[in-house]
Amino acid sequence: MKGLAETGLPKALPETGHTLRVLHTSDVHVGHVRGPHGTHRDVCQCSIHALVETAAAHDADVLLIAGDLFDHARLKRSDVAHTMNLLGDLDASVVIIPGNHDVHDERTLWGTHADHEHRLEVTGAGVIFLDDPEGATLHFDEHDLTLWGRAMDSHDSDYRPLAGVPLRPDRGWFIAAGHGHFQRTADDAHRSSPIAAEEIEATGADYVALGHWHVTTDVSVGEVIAWYPGAPMGMPSNGTACLVTFETGVGDRGRSVSVDHVDVTPPGEGCAGW
Repeated sequence: MKGLAETGLPKALPETGHTLRVLHTSDVHVGHVRGPHGTHRDVCQCSIHALVETAAAHDADVLLIAGDLFDHARLKRSDVAHTMNLLGDLDASVVIIPGNHDVHDERTLWGTHADHEHRLEVTGAGVIFLDDPEGATLHFDEHDLTLWGRAMDSHDSDYRPLAGVPLRPDRGWFIAAGHGHFQRTADDAHRSSPIAAEEIEATGADYVALGHWHVTTDVSVGEVIAWYPGAPMGMPSNGTACLVTFETGVGDRGRSVSVDHVDVTPPGEGCAGW
């Protein structure tokens, strides 16, 4: 895993020509998707293998999973450990926030109950799990990146994924991550974990990484770029992820952010042999 600065604001932007690549995915749902009988493990890890291969192929510096890495809390510790070890072997920083299928409360997979405590699997693999329901901030000094994400502790209309986003740092790149339902109209007000257009714009982020919708969707507002990346596997699924490229020393403003939708292709032979 690439380095993480735990304290301090990012330094000044890198020299001209520096490029940061973030692979943004969500709704992986390990524990739900199964392949053909006899070719896949009981808990299929093909989507994880595919994401790792995609991140490596595009030289991603960060793999950001915006919720629902796991489908439910009934997974065995060995299956969770297998997922985490695959992610931890990637030569990139891996950051995860919980979603509505792996919500962070005492009853679910990330919870504090002894039967559901998987923190050792996470920390042992070197994966970064954002577990604060009020929001947590990471600083990656080597990339001049600040990343904020809020752990979902309840999937209801009172939980707002982008509530409490801190002021944008005055230097470096800024990403905010959340898992919830974008409110297209006033009729969406009753939906659980709502995200308003005004909340996206208020982040002032260079990029807002969202999860919950399985279809690749642009929900950018004003100058703030925001996307649902689509799900890598399952039904429905686009089989895609967002490759977000941050560059300095380009354009009129001396910096640019671009989003490419890259294929995430599970290996055809299945995962039984891994």
